[in-house]
Amino acid sequence: MAQTKTIPAALRQAAHPLTGEATDYDPLMELIGDARFVLIGEASHGTHEFYRERAEITKRLIQEKGFTAVAVEADWPDAYRVNRYVRAAR
Repeated sequence: MAQTKTIPAALRQAAHPLTGEATDYDPLMELIGDARFVLIGEASHGTHEFYRERAEITKRLIQEKGFTAVAVEADWPDAYRVNRYVRAAR
């Protein structure tokens, strides 16, 4: 007979705690493998903590996995500032 897990139990099993170490996203990078596309969703819509962590993941995708393009859902002023920075138009 198959054992039924509760949602909290399934989350505990799948979750990987973030400790602030450089290795926090190593399991994620391993899971990504040689994927051509990586989609990073979020439900917080504007929290600086999420943006900080997304930036760390994005840096690793570029540096370690060779990604050359990033598309984000963002507020227009923030996205425009990032676009100008990337294009060195500060």
